[in-house]
Amino acid sequence: MTTAPTRPQFDARPPAQRPRPSAPAAVQIDPIRILRQHVWGIAAAAVIGIVIGAAATVVLQMVYPLYSGRVVFELVPAPDEVGDVIVRDQRTEEAVERLGQTEAARIKARTLLMQAMSRSDIVQTGWAQGFIDSSGNFDLNKAVDELEEDLGASHMRRTNFFALNWSTHASADVPVILNAIADTYLEVRRGEDNARFEQNRGTFETQLNRLDQDITNIGNELRKFVEENNLTATREDRNEKLIRVEDTGMQLTQTQSQLTFAESRKLQTERKIRGEIEPTPDDVRRAEEDEQVLRANIRVQELLVELDTYRRKFREGHSAIRSIEARLKAAQNERDMKLQEIIRRNLNADFKEFSDVVESQLAVREKFMAEMALHTTGLKDQAAALAKVEELKERRERLLEARATQLQILANLAQLKAREDARAVSIAQRAQTPRELSFPQYKVMLPLGGVLGLALFLGVIFLRELLDTRVRSAADLAVMQGVRILGTVPELSDDPVAPSKVERAVFHAPRSVIAESSRQIAGQIAKISAQQGLRTIGFLSGLPGAGTTSVVSNTADSLAAGGRKVLVIDANFRRSNLAAAMGVQPDAKGLGDVLHDKATLADAVRQTGGEVDLLAAGTPADRVYELLSGPRFDKVLAEALERYDIVLLDLPPAVVAGDALAVANKIDATVLVVRAMQEQRGLVGRLVGQLSDVRGKCMGVVLNRPQGTAGGYLRKNYEAMATYSAKS
Repeated sequence: MTTAPTRPQFDARPPAQRPRPSAPAAVQIDPIRILRQHVWGIAAAAVIGIVIGAAATVVLQMVYPLYSGRVVFELVPAPDEVGDVIVRDQRTEEAVERLGQTEAARIKARTLLMQAMSRSDIVQTGWAQGFIDSSGNFDLNKAVDELEEDLGASHMRRTNFFALNWSTHASADVPVILNAIADTYLEVRRGEDNARFEQNRGTFETQLNRLDQDITNIGNELRKFVEENNLTATREDRNEKLIRVEDTGMQLTQTQSQLTFAESRKLQTERKIRGEIEPTPDDVRRAEEDEQVLRANIRVQELLVELDTYRRKFREGHSAIRSIEARLKAAQNERDMKLQEIIRRNLNADFKEFSDVVESQLAVREKFMAEMALHTTGLKDQAAALAKVEELKERRERLLEARATQLQILANLAQLKAREDARAVSIAQRAQTPRELSFPQYKVMLPLGGVLGLALFLGVIFLRELLDTRVRSAADLAVMQGVRILGTVPELSDDPVAPSKVERAVFHAPRSVIAESSRQIAGQIAKISAQQGLRTIGFLSGLPGAGTTSVVSNTADSLAAGGRKVLVIDANFRRSNLAAAMGVQPDAKGLGDVLHDKATLADAVRQTGGEVDLLAAGTPADRVYELLSGPRFDKVLAEALERYDIVLLDLPPAVVAGDALAVANKIDATVLVVRAMQEQRGLVGRLVGQLSDVRGKCMGVVLNRPQGTAGGYLRKNYEAMATYSAKS
């Protein structure tokens, strides 16, 4: 498969002004390639993990079995009225969750656990036997210490339930321990409820006894007052003045009642102002309806909306979010201060209002008293006595009403105490003896073993990929800055056509994948050469064995097939293989002989077939490396360009032979051949950088012999290319 150029066209700037290539910042990994490359290993790792999981399950079932159980409690809503048959739950979800979490914490209290573990049946369990000390006594503190660590209690979201969970090694111990804790918890809870009921009932009974005593005292006082003032027959012979006196007395009584109410409200308001009692919800609600508080609430809501918008727009911790949070906190503080200010202002206003009412009622009372004084001369004492009688009767009626209320409250308390649904918590499900192990379980351990096996295997292969810096595929070159990929040449064994050899595959096996890949590479070289006027091109590698000779031979045949007259020069004096690859006598006259003036270029050039001629390395005695950097070599190149359209040079590896860069400084361009799975990415980057400083600028990289198993992509493309060529 050939990869199209991935970089801009050839850079004609001077070497000092060109960007230097560099290695990629991070290793690029193709996960699909890696997974397909190790598909059997992945399957084996999963199977081995499952087998290990099964074995671990068997071992753990013998040495560390666990049985789990739980008790479920229900948070029962309290009835609004004693006579309610159906109780409606009007609590908010937040309130229920908070209550559930509170009760879950209470059930794990150490004092409660100590009380539960003190039951006689606990010592008989197998779990308790593990806490028997050397003297044969049950170590309660140590047992409770372990329970505090192992017990789990939590509220079940979006329900009225919370659960108590526990696990142990003996299934029979699970219901004994859990139900003991549950029963103890309910007993403690019931005791607290009963104590609260008794405390409330005692308070109301004390108030009832006080009311009874007040009623008795008022009755005695009324009876004694009537007898002392001889008021038994006043209703039969009262005259008009008496009626007017009685009317005035009634009005005076009403005024006194209103005055008492106003004074009570005034005193209550004064205590609120002094902070002795808290403002009532009505006081708070009335303050919240104030325009200033409403504006402050609107501002807080606006900031909350703005904060929500910023949180969706920015990440947490952004300066804008911190700013709006600070403004929101300031606005909330300002609102709370304004609320307190309005409450105090309203209380002061109420205090003034009630003070005015008191003063007004005092004035009215004085008025009625003055009128009574005017209308009563002889009946003054009688009218006063009648007013006193009415006042005592009214006080007695009020006390009787209060007594009836207290009796109703006591009756309601008794009924609430008798109702089971008045209890805040009840057991919805008691703990049962578990029939199956909670740990280990095959349905958990087998998948877990498989996942762990896969994770371990994948971690190893991906770590190996990360640590391996060799060039494996074209993707490794594509991410390197300043590297142009001219194409790839497949491994000989990956070619479906199966040519006999890689060298001159274009000439001998033109339908092979290697030939097609070479033609695509030659097309890239021809296009760049035509655009930039490049005629002398050298092929070199970093390390020996990269396949430079085969790439040169196939590129030459591809360019010649396009109508160009091509000369191939073997400039690798150290290991000359090009002549043998092109089918020419290796030790015949060649470049070395021409450089020593022992032969002319025309005499040394050999025909290889088609439009490709070869200038071999020459006789071994005349292969002097230093001559490649001399002026005679320049003349040879100039003479070759007069006879041929393009000259290709096979150069030695740059890492082991310095003459490769010397020759590169005399030609128009170079092509770097990289052997897959051999050369490091850092070496490729360094070589491309070195070539950018010589005359023969690096026009691109050819990746040779990448593994066809790389995710399956190359092999499929090779098969498609071979099939298409066979049909043409």
